Amino acid sequence: MQDFLDNYFEITARGSSIGTEVRAGIASFLTVSYVILVNPQILSLTSVPSTDSVFATCLSSAVGSILCGVVGNLPFALAPGMGLSAYLVYGLVLGDVLTLPEALTSVLISGVLQIVFAITGVSKVVMGVVPRGVKMAIVVGMGILVSMIGMVSVKLVVKNDKTLVGMGDLADPSLLISLAGLILIATLVNANVKGGILIGITILTLTFWYLEDEFPTQIMKLPTLEYGPSTYLDLSILSSPSSLQRVFPAVAAFVFIGIFDVSGVMFGLAALGGLMKENTGYIPGSLWGFIGSGIGTIVAGGMGSSPVIVTVECAAGIKEGGRTGLTAVVVGALFLASLFFSPLLGSVPQNATAPVLMLVGSMMMGECRNINWDHTATAVPAFLTIVMMPLTYSITNGIVFGLVSAGAFYFTTGQFFGDIKNMVERREREQERGERNGLLGGGEEGFKKISKNPSFTGEETVVRKPSFLLNEEDIEKIKELERGEGGKGVGGGNYGTVQIG
Repeated sequence: MQDFLDNYFEITARGSSIGTEVRAGIASFLTVSYVILVNPQILSLTSVPSTDSVFATCLSSAVGSILCGVVGNLPFALAPGMGLSAYLVYGLVLGDVLTLPEALTSVLISGVLQIVFAITGVSKVVMGVVPRGVKMAIVVGMGILVSMIGMVSVKLVVKNDKTLVGMGDLADPSLLISLAGLILIATLVNANVKGGILIGITILTLTFWYLEDEFPTQIMKLPTLEYGPSTYLDLSILSSPSSLQRVFPAVAAFVFIGIFDVSGVMFGLAALGGLMKENTGYIPGSLWGFIGSGIGTIVAGGMGSSPVIVTVECAAGIKEGGRTGLTAVVVGALFLASLFFSPLLGSVPQNATAPVLMLVGSMMMGECRNINWDHTATAVPAFLTIVMMPLTYSITNGIVFGLVSAGAFYFTTGQFFGDIKNMVERREREQERGERNGLLGGGEEGFKKISKNPSFTGEETVVRKPSFLLNEEDIEKIKELERGEGGKGVGGGNYGTVQIG
């Protein structure tokens, strides 16, 4: 069995061992397992039963992780994204944009499209037209929105008739305990304690259970769904043009964010683990990161959960030495085992998980450093993208404002006309060079591929760095691969950040 695993996952060839891969899988799971507790809390606001949302979260994560590991041989853990869960709940369902079945059907459709786009290369075009600043601003905006949801859930931020929002009652014991929990969890994460987030949630949960005398009466049971796809999905949308038009913005948002997040996170993780072909942006097996995410998203939509992405938290496992798909398989197996603990997991109080939402938001704020705030045409679209998400409780609104304003600046600043002029001049120079080479017997060898101008096509590498889990040496390693030899980088002509392989 050991020889089979070693040969299949190329464990020795990648400088690892079975024991190391198992430890790495456990480390990744402990770091990302908070989604099993937090995601159901968010989804519960849409009347999805906690047993169903736990089931959906665990199963979709397991399917995505195992696919990525078994077929792609990559050590990446996949799970629902908290920003996407917030968008589904607050931006779509509670915002009265779509019904719950329509929103979950949008999730399922987005999973199918993500797979199709990755295989056909359409995703390269999708990523290419989005400016770097807007890409990074989407992450920041989602982080602020997620943090705000956590603050509202513990009543740190409350409604105010005069100023729209205001400060909650700081004398409320539950609020104070949650804030203390935030400090505790952040301290554990800062100390790189394995499973620090899970440890913090456990301490808070036990505290609230004790104070409220509401200990769970059941811990385990066979995994079951109270409802299922027939309730959560509305496939009649597919045959109704008017319904498709209504869900299109949601589908587009899910697909775009999924592609961007998976691409950027895989680049950062592959750079950290030395899994990328040198200075090319090519990650062997990366196609299965997108397919695993897509199939996991399809499962999630049918079971009552949000889209699945590659998680930055699995950097913990890669730092532990995980280099092969066996790490991801271990993560998937642990998610499957968690299916049997849905009564226990579903009884975790909201005040115990809300601090994690605030912490995740602070982690996502780090992407601000990658936005050029000194360039107005970059700063304004990024700013609008960021602030419109929490202020309107809608990720779609933020994306639309960012893209429209960036497109407007592309023309009003004269960048478009400059790019056209440069393209014509380059073409003329290349043609002249080719003609000269032709006269000298070089034939068509004088013609070279004209590189695209990256000013608006987003050709620069955009990386989601899990910096809250990394030290300075780790981050510098990723930056070196971003820059590439001779300052060329690995962004031009690839899949936004990675070449699919």
